[in-house]
Amino acid sequence: MVIGTAMHDLSHLKNLNVLYVDDDIEACQTLGKTLAYYFGRVYTATSAPEAMAIFEQGECHLLLVDYDMPEINGAEFLREIRKINSRIPAVIISAYDDKEKLFNAIELQLINYLVKPYSLVELKSVFRKVLKHIDQTGGLQKALSDDVIYSFTTKQLIHGERTLSLPPSEFKILEMLIINEGKLIPYEALMSVISHNCTHKSLVNQVHKLKKKLGIDVIQNVKDLGYLYSK
Repeated sequence: MVIGTAMHDLSHLKNLNVLYVDDDIEACQTLGKTLAYYFGRVYTATSAPEAMAIFEQGECHLLLVDYDMPEINGAEFLREIRKINSRIPAVIISAYDDKEKLFNAIELQLINYLVKPYSLVELKSVFRKVLKHIDQTGGLQKALSDDVIYSFTTKQLIHGERTLSLPPSEFKILEMLIINEGKLIPYEALMSVISHNCTHKSLVNQVHKLKKKLGIDVIQNVKDLGYLYSK
């Protein structure tokens, strides 16, 4: 599904999953209920490590992250996310309108920066910006060729009238390559995305299966270095 022209229609959010990260358990519960009204699925985490574990499952389309968390703050967490995913929309939430924090967050390619307490009107405005961003960056689908489309929502390859679901290991590889189109992704980076104990042999096997399902030559192997996606 591509968002299309009705970017103001919040009903499109039901096609998306959101991850909300805040060390305040009560805040997670409160905002989580509001998010559940708008989004297809809501994930919550009270620490950066917990959030990263959820994110690595590959099911999130939007990140809402509290800045003021202990040990690893929201900006530091998103900095780690940006190392592996430059595409996913992200919003930082803070209790303070701090110019230094805003400056530090510029590099994180944020959709917006919310200051607590914020109203439902402000929150919905952010949601609309998220939909607009998704629409401007190609929607929830990626055309891999004239005949093959990948859906970031359903994790399926669409070959005309035929759809083919990808297992987690394969869609994680494909998404990382697509998001970094034209860039060489080292074997080690792809192995870590699949699992912490993934071997090089297992990676090669997974890529082989993925390429057969794609049916098009868009994943290139650079010997001894890694893979890249190029149309």
